[in-house]
This record gives sequence, structure tokens and C-alpha cells, in this order.
Amino acid sequence: MSMLTQQPTAVQRHLAARALAGRARDAAELAELLEMTGLTAAEGRFPPPDEPEPVASGEPGPTVDAEETRRLARTLLAAYAAAAR
Repeated sequence: MSMLTQQPTAVQRHLAARALAGRARDAAELAELLEMTGLTAAEGRFPPPDEPEPVASGEPGPTVDAEETRRLARTLLAAYAAAAR
């Protein structure tokens, strides 16, 4: 996915907000990071409503690309660091 041509999905926004929350030093920094990236605390707090229902055992479930999530978090943190300079 190209960050320049597509908007992140609700699931990606949820994961990005969670990643920022895990890296912020305190609530004030988290609030600033969320504001700078256009995310909200609610997006990190609750899974998006369009997230698929859990699948019955034996069936393959949806996968979350961990590397893509890390790339998105790095991109957001780099934007924050550049803006803070």
C-alpha cells in the first residue's frame, strides 16, 4: 500500500494509534502525536466496527501484516520527529 495514494483502513488507524500509545512517554505526548497524525484516542481504544467477526476454529482468519503496521508506526513517528525539530 502506498501511503501517498490510499487512506489507511480503520484497522490500520486502530493499530497505528495503539503503536503510538505504546511509544509515547506520557499522556500529553500521546495527545500531541494523535493530533499530529489525525488519529483519535477512540481509534486506539476500540477495534473498528467494520472489523470482521472472529472465525470459527478450523477456518483461516483475517491476517494483520505486522511489518506493514510497523512501517506505518515508523512513518508516523518520523513525521512527528521532523515536525518537532
